[in-house]
Amino acid sequence: MNKPVKKQQPKKVIPNFEYARRLNGKKVKIFLRNGEVLDAEVTGVSNYEITVKVGDRNLLVFKHAIDYIEY
Repeated sequence: MNKPVKKQQPKKVIPNFEYARRLNGKKVKIFLRNGEVLDAEVTGVSNYEITVKVGDRNLLVFKHAIDYIEY
């Protein structure tokens, strides 16, 4: 006897970097692993980096260097 084959619905997966993309254009406080704190505005997010504007400087911060972000 053959059992009917059930079609599985694809799971909706949101990678972790999608949450960081929601911060684009917002003012945040970034706490780095070395103890520094950046008061910044997020200008872009990719898989491995976040670009921010701190004062008049643009910075590229690697995600592995971030401890946590307050927003």
